[in-house]
Amino acid sequence: MKKYFGKVLFCLAAVFIILFGIMTYKGYDKITNYYNSDYSMLNKNAYVGGDAYNYIINGTYAAAYFVLAAGFLISGIVCMAAGFLLIVIDENNKKIRMEDSSEPQEELPPL
Repeated sequence: MKKYFGKVLFCLAAVFIILFGIMTYKGYDKITNYYNSDYSMLNKNAYVGGDAYNYIINGTYAAAYFVLAAGFLISGIVCMAAGFLLIVIDENNKKIRMEDSSEPQEELPPL
């Protein structure tokens, strides 16, 4: 049963690692891809008229995305470690059960 939960935790860790990559890319995109034009169709990561304000807004967005990415990375590592731990505990329990069942049962001597 613990092996099943270990596999679930590995899948959850994989999802968290993928989300880490997505959030890191989005934060990097906010920092590097900025273009403010007179034509609103050409604007890229521009929200208001002033460049300084847009840089502040994009920096805040990037910081938020990087914090989310760090949270997803930490969650993925914790899930992966917990999955490994559950699988190792399950394997050790199986090994102990097999060793106990292979030993001959000692009977009490007759009185």
